[in-house]
Amino acid sequence: MRKITLILFILTGWLTANAQGPQRKWFEGTVYHTSGEIFDGLISWQPPHKGEYADGDQILYTANEHSEVFPIPYYKIKSFVMGADSFVVSHNVLFKNNPFMIVSLDNPTKLFTVKTAKNGFPLMLNTGGGGGNFGVGVGIATTVGGGTRTTYYYGTNKDNVTKLEKKQFIEVMSDIMADKPEVVAKIKDKTFRYGDMEDLLTYYKTGQMPKRSYDY
Repeated sequence: MRKITLILFILTGWLTANAQGPQRKWFEGTVYHTSGEIFDGLISWQPPHKGEYADGDQILYTANEHSEVFPIPYYKIKSFVMGADSFVVSHNVLFKNNPFMIVSLDNPTKLFTVKTAKNGFPLMLNTGGGGGNFGVGVGIATTVGGGTRTTYYYGTNKDNVTKLEKKQFIEVMSDIMADKPEVVAKIKDKTFRYGDMEDLLTYYKTGQMPKRSYDY
């Protein structure tokens, strides 16, 4: 009995430390509110777990490291920039529980990245505050363990998209990146394959071949 109690005590402490500790990262960014207001400051977002929120998703916002933290639900966000990534909010019913999309390529046919969390231990922490346009009583969610699942979608806008499947990779990505023939050539000769999307995006944007693990 003592052993079980000790294990539970240690586990509880470990979960609490992870929920409040360095797992959550903050980035400089901007929130474009549905009211038309624009908020610059620090933003934190983590890919949500299935069922983590009853509906949609949220970000955390603070004006600076000394200010109060506000949770902002997805329905009050038009778009936001967090670090190097630009996010939009999809109203497609397929993304009801994970409406935030990273705009990976803003071309005529756009490429969107959707990140969701794999299985782990979801935790909800009460913020105990909030007000104004930010909303009140929205919990801060965090998850211990698991990983991140990345899925790509393409389309003309955030609400009308198609999932990028492996068998469509060459055709679809060649069309999206048609403005750079040298990139298309490397797609067609299979220098870049379905699993190399991030490397392909780096090459498309910079013109530099990214180093891979076997290059070191």
